[in-house]
Amino acid sequence: MLGFSLQSPVFLGKPSLDSPNDLIAHYEKVELLLDALKTAGIGSIEVRILPRGANEEAYRGLIQQIWDAGLKLTVHGHVAGEHPGTRFAEIYPSMSYILKNYHKYQAGLTMALHAFDAKSGSEEELHHHTVKLLHEWVAVIDSEQLPLKIGIENNRKKSSKVDPGDSIDGVQRIVNEVDSPYVGITWDMGHYYSNLMDERGLKSPPEVHMEDLPPAAFLERVYHTHIHGLGLTGTHNPLTQARSLPLEHYVGSLQRAGYQGVYNLELTMNKFDADRSLSEHVLASVQRLKEATP
Repeated sequence: MLGFSLQSPVFLGKPSLDSPNDLIAHYEKVELLLDALKTAGIGSIEVRILPRGANEEAYRGLIQQIWDAGLKLTVHGHVAGEHPGTRFAEIYPSMSYILKNYHKYQAGLTMALHAFDAKSGSEEELHHHTVKLLHEWVAVIDSEQLPLKIGIENNRKKSSKVDPGDSIDGVQRIVNEVDSPYVGITWDMGHYYSNLMDERGLKSPPEVHMEDLPPAAFLERVYHTHIHGLGLTGTHNPLTQARSLPLEHYVGSLQRAGYQGVYNLELTMNKFDADRSLSEHVLASVQRLKEATP
């Protein structure tokens, strides 16, 4: 199944950032974007991001619209916040509407999640903090028998952050230590390619793709994906240019590993080149992804 991320301001009724409705590709309203995405082959929409302490009532309207349109839902979650409880709707209160209603529209739920990070401090402490939290969440998920899969996302390396999840090895270590069928990996292909570029001192994607791949043990634990191209403005660019990401190579590696999850586009539209309209970039990216996933 193909997926597409909608940024959280859209769920809060704020579809504009730098220009009118740029967060919904300059469509007049979000329903028109959803219709265009569904027509193009998208079957799932990701909430990007749903903080734990967010006002879940503010998200209900668009979440219900997504379901009513015949689309599935995934969630880009967040670890921050102190929300004790014995049920997942208590420890992640902004998920309460989704948890109450998802079974009417889909068999299970998938959540992408970053590890704890910080501007300073110990990567080892952040790693252990992440593992501890996941153990707590897994116990709750198991006690409720929730069909919820959490995918820990590999992040882009940033000099301004200490992040135990900014490498393939770091993510694998978290997942291995949690050791639960509820916890796997969100492979962010754009972050992975960005880190490869940084290792080689490249400022823009090379004409000939770098074909490095994560190890098989990583690919076999992938539960979700974030897919975006690289450009002069960094990550989360469209896939319009072939050089932006070795998409077909990455998709092939997942298919060989038996991946059955969503191939989810995660784009930031105010980063796009102006050579095409936002909607053209979006639909061209969806088309390329569709062709890569027969």
